[in-house]
Amino acid sequence: MSSMILRSVPLALLLGPWVCNLAGAGGADDAVHWRASVTASATITHGSSATLEVSGEVQEGWHVYGLEQQPRGPTPLRISLEANPIVAAIGPTSATLPETVHDLHFGFDTQLYTHPFTIHVPVQVSADPVTGRQLIPVSVRFQACSDRECLLPRTVHLFVLIDVSS
Repeated sequence: MSSMILRSVPLALLLGPWVCNLAGAGGADDAVHWRASVTASATITHGSSATLEVSGEVQEGWHVYGLEQQPRGPTPLRISLEANPIVAAIGPTSATLPETVHDLHFGFDTQLYTHPFTIHVPVQVSADPVTGRQLIPVSVRFQACSDRECLLPRTVHLFVLIDVSS
């Protein structure tokens, strides 16, 4: 009997990662597709301002929680600039108006997105003489849920390409 147990342990160890990967298939990677870009009213130069736009396309059957949430509720959406010498955030973010829905998972109203949405992050370009194409690192922290499951909060890392003129 003990040899039967010893033989089943290695099989369980081999199948464990495969089963875990199946549980994650079709989850967070497919729930929301993210894009990031920059808009500016004129040429981006040293000291000028621009707006980073982070867009989420929520897949059918899923939702992403919005920027404002109650304590002990879902993880709120957070867009942040990672440390970089090119741009700095200069004001509050603005966003597509989310839906307010009574969430049965939490027992109170939450803000969420079920359709494509955009978050605007105002930035100012550094006065330092950095010119040419630059990559701005942006982090997106979010939680996605469906009617059947809530995925663990996740952070994705995006890059925005900007051209800085002198």
